[in-house]
Amino acid sequence: MEAAVFAFAADLRLRVTGENAAIRHARREYGPAEVSQTGRLDLEVSFGSLGGDAARTADDVHAPTGRGGHKTVAWRVDAGDPDAAPLRARIETSGWPTPFALSLVQGYVLEPLLSIAAARRGIVLIPGAGIVLDDGLVLLLGRSRAGKSTLAARALTAGRTILGDDQLFVGPEATAWPFPRSLRFYPDLARTAPGSFAQLRPRTRQGLRLRAALARLSAGYVRPSLAVNGSELGQQWDPVARPIARIVLIERTGDRSDLGADEASPRDAVDWAAELLHEQRARLVGLGGPAWREAVEQTAHAERAILERSFAGCPVERLAVPSSWDAPTAVGAAARWLGIDGPG
Repeated sequence: MEAAVFAFAADLRLRVTGENAAIRHARREYGPAEVSQTGRLDLEVSFGSLGGDAARTADDVHAPTGRGGHKTVAWRVDAGDPDAAPLRARIETSGWPTPFALSLVQGYVLEPLLSIAAARRGIVLIPGAGIVLDDGLVLLLGRSRAGKSTLAARALTAGRTILGDDQLFVGPEATAWPFPRSLRFYPDLARTAPGSFAQLRPRTRQGLRLRAALARLSAGYVRPSLAVNGSELGQQWDPVARPIARIVLIERTGDRSDLGADEASPRDAVDWAAELLHEQRARLVGLGGPAWREAVEQTAHAERAILERSFAGCPVERLAVPSSWDAPTAVGAAARWLGIDGPG
């Protein structure tokens, strides 16, 4: 059985075992954090056939085997015992394409589990982007498709440093660590960040064009993002923590016709982060059953305490982007407001 171990902030350790495709996927995603020695594990995720209920052990009775799927792929998940140390989960995927299935369970199961293990280490794996601008590290908190990845791409192209485009770790002392995951781009990158698109390898650009064609042919039914190694845009892995200079809550809204920026409070930032974390773990709760629902609630309480301590004293702004704007207009306006495309 293949295996790979990854060490993140606060020595948070993940071990992935099982099928070759799953190990290759994990290494593409978290490669810079791979280590040769296991040490103390916080989470172990095994990919492969779950078999029938008879294959379950006495330690597995806490959580039922949950089922999920999206369009052309499906999965079965045994989330294990939420009180176990380390946490252990088993995942079986089916359908085509396999990388699409692995990417979905990564977001729906593996990383939510990792966030729970992180909270037990005293840090938060938060849905946000971290971009180092002229005034320091700016933490962007927003939902999927809010433009975080495109803004991160534009920042890299401008010679800036990023800690992550969609997730990063936050500690209790207004500090953040990078999360070494592949960047996620959609075909509209050619319009929202043309300079970044031009810098990508020809094969990557072709992959984005093929996804655009697939979306058109399927009338939007199939629209997967493309995982891209940040090194294509000059990203370098640096696990060092950085102080948070300010926090920006970015959201699309139908209440405005122009870009709006207002002062917000650290409590607003904590509430917004808690809401994003709750949404991120919704599928895990559905797959894991009542025991996991309670564990997620306990984790949310611990995370709130960490974030309240971390965000206290940080300047916070709310950036409202009209939902009526197309992606190039929205991202361009946000990039100008943040000062991303200026001197790095």
